[in-house]
Amino acid sequence: MKYQIVLTGVGGQGTIFLVKLLARCALNKGVSFIGTETHGMAQKGGTVISYLKIGNFHAPLIGKGQADLLIGLYPTETLRFLDYLKESAFIVTNGDDSFPNLKNFNLIKVDASKKAVKGEINPKSLNVFVLGVTLKHVKDFPFSIEEVENGIKELNPRFADANIEALHKGLNS
Repeated sequence: MKYQIVLTGVGGQGTIFLVKLLARCALNKGVSFIGTETHGMAQKGGTVISYLKIGNFHAPLIGKGQADLLIGLYPTETLRFLDYLKESAFIVTNGDDSFPNLKNFNLIKVDASKKAVKGEINPKSLNVFVLGVTLKHVKDFPFSIEEVENGIKELNPRFADANIEALHKGLNS
């Protein structure tokens, strides 16, 4: 299996948590992985981008036109990193109706920010909610629901129940 994921958002949205969670899933599954993250101005709300390569790779950065999936937690950051995607790759993004339709990609958008404001999801679990949406729509995603749930429990047991609830809300959205 070879699978390349770009995860992006702004500081405080949990992008780094997601890459750590997916790395934990790969570790638990016994598959090779390599990843990196660029924090930028993360604490000030700046761009955060992380890469995760699952399979036999030697360098952590994903080249332009190589990623199978982009998970975007903030709409403008999703748009900023489109050039990393293969044609027909999947994009799962937090975005409202103003987010443009992207013809060369499989686009799944969900207005997670609106759901958080309305109290439908916990704002601190918005990232895991979007991951749940990813699991629902991306059929070749390298990890199962159970593998992600186990990773959540291992990585952050204190907030595992809230994150698993958010994951399932994404799966059922």
